[in-house]
Amino acid sequence: MKQKIFLSAILFLFSFNAFSQETDSSASEDQDIDVVEHLLEKDIKYDFKYKPTKKSILKTPQKADYKGVQSESSYADFAIIQRNYMPKSERFFFSLGASLLPTDVYFRTFGLNVKLGYHFTEAWGVELFDYSLSSSARGEVDDLENKQLTSVKNLVSLKSFYGANVYFTSIYGKTSVFNSKIVPFEIYQTAGVGKVVNQKGEESSAIQVGLGEIFSLSRSSGLRADLTWAFYKTNNIQGQSQAANSLFLSVSYSLFFPEPVYR
Repeated sequence: MKQKIFLSAILFLFSFNAFSQETDSSASEDQDIDVVEHLLEKDIKYDFKYKPTKKSILKTPQKADYKGVQSESSYADFAIIQRNYMPKSERFFFSLGASLLPTDVYFRTFGLNVKLGYHFTEAWGVELFDYSLSSSARGEVDDLENKQLTSVKNLVSLKSFYGANVYFTSIYGKTSVFNSKIVPFEIYQTAGVGKVVNQKGEESSAIQVGLGEIFSLSRSSGLRADLTWAFYKTNNIQGQSQAANSLFLSVSYSLFFPEPVYR
């Protein structure tokens, strides 16, 4: 009997303790709900301000001053350009090739040309030139003499053309040959003065301008094509002096020397 009473007392205490804990937990939850409702009723606003991070401490790189580099004596041999395949600065060149006058109406004129020059820089140079020419009369000359009974003794062709030019390279480039090889080239302009000599030995002063292109075959050789337009005075059919001009088309092989300094 005593044991039953003791067990009943323990169960009662346990149940009372569990009920108390449940009551406390329920009361705690009710308090939390009351706090939230109280905050909502007051409509409390929280202002979260965005604070950006500090800017990067890395400094913007400065632009290179190439003028300063060029002015330094220790860098005097530096060029702020792409290295050329066939350098010409402080080098001589020699050219030998064939020429013809495609605009000569009365004569078939062709011959050889020789040129010798020197390049001060990649862009600027000077050259001496000499054209040795030979002529043969076209059919128009025979018509003038035989059909129209016109004297052609004063109708003469050019025998030679020599003088000096200033040489300026304006364009560098590369071209493909049948999609198998890349060939560097340069386009240049020439201007100068000279003398023309006709088949009768008469000399006349001339001025000339030209346009040319050279294809680099190696670092010391190239294939050159020139178109030169010369203006001068000569005698016409009646023996009177008049202004004339001739167009020279030339193809030459060029050699450059001495050997360039490679860096």
